Amino acid sequence: MHSRVVMRTLRAAILLTAALALLVAHPASAGTKYQTSLVPKVAGTSPGFAGAGSSIKIDGHRMLKGKIKKVVDATSTLVTTDGVPSADDYKIEVDLTVPATLTSGTVTVPFDLKNGNGKFAVDLTNDPVFAGAVLGNGVAVNAIRVKDSTGTVLGVGGFAIE
Repeated sequence: MHSRVVMRTLRAAILLTAALALLVAHPASAGTKYQTSLVPKVAGTSPGFAGAGSSIKIDGHRMLKGKIKKVVDATSTLVTTDGVPSADDYKIEVDLTVPATLTSGTVTVPFDLKNGNGKFAVDLTNDPVFAGAVLGNGVAVNAIRVKDSTGTVLGVGGFAIE
């Protein structure tokens, strides 16, 4: 009876060791992402946007994308821009740092709006912030700003201080 218990314990230890070895041998770098809500500086004021449904994310493949909802101008009218890259575009600015390379910078993504709604996306693979970085290096998101076409900050990523 004693030898059966020893054998079961030994078998369980071997299986556990094998399972742990598999976990260590194949680290998961794909699929990790940073995601946060976009928050208006002061909710319900003009100019501004709706926090509900507005967000930004950076995925494990170095894609920055997001959406913004119900953007209004100073007269509380939903904003529509001209649909082509131009001076009337709104912008998302994201301050990033790659701690492994001590490289930092700001990524600016212009976008257009239709009836107050907009989507944005950019591939960060060749951005200077990632120079010298390898897949799996961490990325620190230091700040996110939503700006209108005049450069006025309408909101931030994550939390807003009022």
